[in-house]
Amino acid sequence: MNGSIIIPELFSLNGKKIRVIVDNDYCQDNEFLGEADFTEKVITLCDRYNGKKISKPEREKTYYHELIHMILDSMGKHNLKYNEDFVEDFAQRLYEYEKTKT
Repeated sequence: MNGSIIIPELFSLNGKKIRVIVDNDYCQDNEFLGEADFTEKVITLCDRYNGKKISKPEREKTYYHELIHMILDSMGKHNLKYNEDFVEDFAQRLYEYEKTKT
């Protein structure tokens, strides 16, 4: 692996299709870099925020953070899916794994 992470446009969890979209206006209006919408089954990311381009590593980390939220939701782990510290710690380790595997 060359350390490159491909963020998909569509994937499935527990038989449900999850879309990944980029919506800079939505992110700016709601003041975040990413969001997992459990009802709509959408991960929203931005590539610009406050007029600045989001770096590829930051976008990848945000994607993994939102992915962990979605995975926990698909498992019915509702207490964990809202635990931002747990989600962030898990996402950081998954990101490290993806970036360093050979």
